[in-house]
Amino acid sequence: MAAKEWSGAEKSKNNMKNKTKRIVPLFAAFTLITAAVAFAHNPNGKVDPMNAALEALKGSEFEQSFLQQMIQHHRSAIEMAKMVPDHTRRAELRQLAEKIIAAQQQEIEQMTKWLTDWYKASPKEVANDKADKEMKSHMSMFTGKKDADFDKVFLQMMSMHHHMAVEMAEQAESKSTHPELKEFAAKIAKDQQSEIKQMKSWATSWFGPA
Repeated sequence: MAAKEWSGAEKSKNNMKNKTKRIVPLFAAFTLITAAVAFAHNPNGKVDPMNAALEALKGSEFEQSFLQQMIQHHRSAIEMAKMVPDHTRRAELRQLAEKIIAAQQQEIEQMTKWLTDWYKASPKEVANDKADKEMKSHMSMFTGKKDADFDKVFLQMMSMHHHMAVEMAEQAESKSTHPELKEFAAKIAKDQQSEIKQMKSWATSWFGPA
């Protein structure tokens, strides 16, 4: 009888072990999926300063802050794009940089007009100090980079920069009160998502999988 009872206890113990073996991989998979989703939402694993500043705002307060900060964000993208001609040999990157400069300069002009027309305001030199400091830190990563080294950093940094703009634009799509700003934000998101896809494709083609 004792042997039979021990065998039953062992069987129960083994069942628990098997259940644990099944649960642990499932939990690990869930953790990885959650982390991947978080990473996809925020490339640095955290909310960037501009999106963080916009999250709590609504109505006209949101619109003014969005316009001010997106102008600053576009200026920094143009600054980065202007480095391309002197640092790469790739015609594709030169063409992309020209496209970014032309499109975002035009968008800055439109956003400046809306700031004036709707809120009697002008673009600030710096709308978000924390984001400005972060951008300067990112720009320092280009120091001494030329050709392939520059191309790698540019594709990485501009993709991240675009990703932040897409998230800001998505906030504007849902929170803006002016229909034209909603439409404008939707176009920014669509255009920059397309450019992110192109840059990732180039990065894989030129330098291999990340």
